Amino acid sequence: MNKFPVNQALRGLRTIFIILTSIALLAGCKSIIKPSNPYLSEQEAIDAATKLAASSRPEISGAQATPSNIVAQQLTLDEALKKINKGNQIPTGYDAQMTVWFVTMDGLWLGEMATPGIVPTPQPVLYHHFAVIPDAKTGSEIESSISL
Repeated sequence: MNKFPVNQALRGLRTIFIILTSIALLAGCKSIIKPSNPYLSEQEAIDAATKLAASSRPEISGAQATPSNIVAQQLTLDEALKKINKGNQIPTGYDAQMTVWFVTMDGLWLGEMATPGIVPTPQPVLYHHFAVIPDAKTGSEIESSISL
């Protein structure tokens, strides 16, 4: 009797069994890699917006105190712009349907643009509401609005 062909056949069957068992186990496993979300989280959007609100601009100061009552909504750019001003046009280079965050907050900002030649310089206007539309992927500002 020749045992060699039987041993080879058993090894081949064992190999096939191991491969099939491995495939079955892997197919039953859930992926441990989370799918990547291309958008900033709500907290990341709030962080980006408060950083933008803290920045001084020619027309307004940066936030004079830590903003409060912060609310963030994920919208299309068109929807967000209508919340600021119904007549706003989509800025050049942007898609009206792109996903953005619309972040509003309360605080204190000072109007800083003085009219040239007016003496004495008038007191700055006090603004209490700030709205900003950051890109949902990058956090960079697309549009903002300040109101009394």
